Amino acid sequence: MIRLRIAALLLLAWSASAWGQGDVGQTPADGSAVAERVRIDAIRQQKSAELDAEDAACLSRFAVIDCQNKVGTRRRQMQADLKRQEVRLNETERRRTVAEQAQETQTKDAESAQRALDRQAGDEKTTVEERQKNLDAKVLNHQNQAKPGKSSTPKSTSALDAATVEKNHTAYQDKLKALEKRRQERDKRLLEHGTGGPPLPVTP
Repeated sequence: MIRLRIAALLLLAWSASAWGQGDVGQTPADGSAVAERVRIDAIRQQKSAELDAEDAACLSRFAVIDCQNKVGTRRRQMQADLKRQEVRLNETERRRTVAEQAQETQTKDAESAQRALDRQAGDEKTTVEERQKNLDAKVLNHQNQAKPGKSSTPKSTSALDAATVEKNHTAYQDKLKALEKRRQERDKRLLEHGTGGPPLPVTP
């Protein structure tokens, strides 16, 4: 009986030492969730086998029930500790997934806003070009419909038309510069304030 008790005490001491070395609070060096789950399962199997052996050893002791109760208490503690680790692991994975989804959504929103800005800028530029073409066409039509006069009159008309065309061309260039400046300011605002504001209007 004494030898059995000594053997049981040695087994308990060895189990406690092995349990301390296999600290369930450690995490794998690579931080892999899969590796962490494998580690937790391995610890659960190892500790369960050790506790099963201790539980079996209790049958050879005088106070069987008391011994088995202690083993059961340690088993519940071990299971609760491993369960807490799994809960923390699940929460970490959930947070990482939420952060990745938020980043993906933010990137898509920024790309969509940039495409809307590009379309709007292109539409405005097209409108300015069309207006300039219509204005040039009117000037040309006016020149074609003008009646021929004295030699001094065509020169005066030609000079006037050239000045008008030059003026229109300058106004057109100014409009293009203003359009480009507005586009750059919108791009800057988008980068500074993000995509949290209302969506930009899209020209049909």
